[in-house]
Amino acid sequence: MMRYTQLIGLLSFAAVVFCMISFIILAGENNFPILPDTFLPQSSTSMKELWLIRHGQAPHNVLFQQKKNLQAQSLRDPPLNQKGEQQARDLHFRIKSAVKDVELIVTSPLRRTLMTTDIVFSRADIPVLVSALPREQGDYACDYGSPKSTIQREFPHRDFSALQESWWTEKETVSQVLERVAQFREFLNTRSENTIAVVSHGMFLKHFVSSFSTRRFENCECYRVMLDDEGNVNNSC
Repeated sequence: MMRYTQLIGLLSFAAVVFCMISFIILAGENNFPILPDTFLPQSSTSMKELWLIRHGQAPHNVLFQQKKNLQAQSLRDPPLNQKGEQQARDLHFRIKSAVKDVELIVTSPLRRTLMTTDIVFSRADIPVLVSALPREQGDYACDYGSPKSTIQREFPHRDFSALQESWWTEKETVSQVLERVAQFREFLNTRSENTIAVVSHGMFLKHFVSSFSTRRFENCECYRVMLDDEGNVNNSC
């Protein structure tokens, strides 16, 4: 009796296997999916890789470090100092081998970010977009920019057509900056490029990654993050 039961079980298993093989063959011949659509793997969320770069050191940074806050705040749109230029050159050589992956550079229109962009990405044949969206939080004169007509003369190789003559905001609140961060994320997601370098500022970048980090960006630091098509940022590079 036991052998008879085992034989029935083996025959049933063989029948199941035969049916499965036949179904697979028929599926291939008739070009229809073996599994229903609900069981097929779904496409993953589209992601962009962002290189977040803070500008090199400028005179107001040194004054803030020396607790000379009033002097630092009064410097209007300062350029890089010698140390800042060297920091930018150092970053240029650190990322030189990987720069070929960058498809677009978006830079703030302040002098220190424009200079950082010129040095870090020197000799790189990458489009550069000057945008007011990733500018610094407008707290003091050191965070206010120069008129469009002025910086056009200083950086004639850059396209400032997207800027108004006075493109900065004075006495900008945190809520205004967070709104601008959201707008910038939306803007980046309208771009076709998948790897984008952003040359910006300490406070703006701090707010940009605040959803997952309390990171403080150092001068000429490059930090890679991922941006999904819903505007979420994470550091899973």
